[in-house]
Amino acid sequence: MSYVTAVLNQKGGTGKTTTTVNLGAALAYQGYRTLLVDLDPQGHTTIGLGIEPEAIRESMAEVMTVPKKRIQEVAMNTYILGLDVAPATIHLARAAEQVYTRVFREAILAQALTGLDYEFIFIDCPPSLGVLTTNSLYACDFILIPCQISRYSLDGLADLLTTIDSIKNLGVEELFQENIFRILLTMFDKRNRVTNEYILEQLKPYGDKTFNTKVMKNEALNQAQIAQKAIFDFDPRSSGAQDYLHLTTEFLEIWRKRNSLPASPPSLQSCR
Repeated sequence: MSYVTAVLNQKGGTGKTTTTVNLGAALAYQGYRTLLVDLDPQGHTTIGLGIEPEAIRESMAEVMTVPKKRIQEVAMNTYILGLDVAPATIHLARAAEQVYTRVFREAILAQALTGLDYEFIFIDCPPSLGVLTTNSLYACDFILIPCQISRYSLDGLADLLTTIDSIKNLGVEELFQENIFRILLTMFDKRNRVTNEYILEQLKPYGDKTFNTKVMKNEALNQAQIAQKAIFDFDPRSSGAQDYLHLTTEFLEIWRKRNSLPASPPSLQSCR
């Protein structure tokens, strides 16, 4: 069965798309068949892998509406072997409006993801807690929450966890006991000592639910987005490549523990 991860934060600009693209790419380079589901009408995950809107015939808009398309019918190969993307266009915003009128609307994506031949599926969620994000939470096995090092990124975290509680039908204690979510600190700048100390202090209650990896502020990650490539292909020697490799190691460790599999950490050499 596929291991489905929702990458979400209701605040924009926290690194959701960057994380989706680069974690997916790292896993594909490790030999895992990986699908990225672009559920953001802005389509940044799609564009970030070099697929332009004019090249898309059918997208997640057709998967989420009636008559429905299967994800297998809309998924596209990327330039990375083993990494596919179910693309998004601006039409997904209109599709989301139609979803609100559907019966069992929160389960549409979960049904669409059933029976796919991928080991890992990542859902890049829109920066909101609307019906598309609800579908992602209902469908996923694991939740990755990119959190920028800022006060505003922290403010919505409690609300987000409350939403996860209600959709996953978990109490607060059970949510923390289950291995269901992790917070990823992004755009970390060591020079901002006072800000960092404040944010890390606020995150202490989430200590064991925060990745050890911190994604440092790194210009190569921004340039890789412009080049529409994963960081491992744009600048494999950059700190951004190292950070996402370390994140991949942690992510795989969580997955292996859940499935009682032996550890086998990836190397940067195999992600180039």
